Amino acid sequence: MLVATMLVPTMLVLLLLASLIPAATPWAQPLAPSSRRPLLAGLDADVDKILSNLEAEKNMSAQQALRDPFGVMQDTSGVAKYMPSAAPSDPVASALAGVLKAGPVLDIYMIDSRWNGNEVFRYTCDAGGGRNASYFVKLNRVEDASVFVSEAVSLSALGKAGEVGCPLPLHIGKLPKVGDIGPGAFMVLEHLDLLPFGSMRSDVQVSLATQLAALHSSSAHDDLHKGRFGFPASNFQALTPVNNTWCDTWSEYFSRRLASQLSRLTAVKAYGGAVLQEGDVALVERGQIILENVDLLLGDPSRIRPSLVHGDLWIGNTGATADGAVFFDPACSFAHHEFELPPMLMFAGYTEPFWDRYFELVPKAEGFATRSKLYSFYHYLNQLNLFGDQEVKK
Repeated sequence: MLVATMLVPTMLVLLLLASLIPAATPWAQPLAPSSRRPLLAGLDADVDKILSNLEAEKNMSAQQALRDPFGVMQDTSGVAKYMPSAAPSDPVASALAGVLKAGPVLDIYMIDSRWNGNEVFRYTCDAGGGRNASYFVKLNRVEDASVFVSEAVSLSALGKAGEVGCPLPLHIGKLPKVGDIGPGAFMVLEHLDLLPFGSMRSDVQVSLATQLAALHSSSAHDDLHKGRFGFPASNFQALTPVNNTWCDTWSEYFSRRLASQLSRLTAVKAYGGAVLQEGDVALVERGQIILENVDLLLGDPSRIRPSLVHGDLWIGNTGATADGAVFFDPACSFAHHEFELPPMLMFAGYTEPFWDRYFELVPKAEGFATRSKLYSFYHYLNQLNLFGDQEVKK
């Protein structure tokens, strides 16, 4: 009798999920393992070093006013804003020379500019003795330094796991307010010689899958998560704040994240208005039904263990060097490894060699198709909250 009573709501929720989430596209695979980066000395030590460097940056700020001005430019609308400069007084140039002992800046080259205000540059410095040294610098003119600190913690966690290639964080500093824009922040990272469109190569797709499967299966952080779900630092998935406070079960942690996405549908955000207007409640009501049945949809909880996930692994957050695949821009957590996969399909870029290899190493468990729809629902809500695209709502 108990089985019969549980079956009805389960089938209703499955039908509801099927109506909300498009049919899954075919999954795919990869080939050979890539070289693994050495373990970091320890996550806590890495974070302490970053924070120590940030303090050193504050101490240097008083001396910067005595030097020549940093770069300022006006955009096409005539708005003044901070621009990177090789001038010794520039916050980034000053940190490279004064904190990291990298020498004076010789060249600044923009690599990427994204919708959320993040920009990535390659800085080349004179390391002395006829040698040059390069660094990645990621900056945002309006973000607080704490945003980059949370990303640095994620990068350090990936590095310590030792299974994936990623640039290691070296320093975090603050950018000045210029006109009405700012203050902001920047992060200096280890430079990697990325191959053009490297992540689209079939051998790199295999390398990406091999590394990701190893990361999801790693026990390197077992002493940190202790069987719990969450992360030592809360962070951001793009502009979506993620509460990573530890939970004893995956159901509790995932339900909290799903509830947050549903509540944000009717909330005015710093970067835009509410997605849903008064009276437009059907999606929220359906979401609440799914939220109330999360335990049924997840299946046997004993099969779900905490895995370190990248957290924002669309293809644009991957690349490749001559040594193999690399990952960047993470928003890590200890979560169910399957939670990582739906957005990798939503945004395309991962090809058949990737999926073939991944599922060769991490086979689909019972209930995979249902959980995939559930996790896709969360990620579609995130896209709706970020961009307000009504097509995503449909």
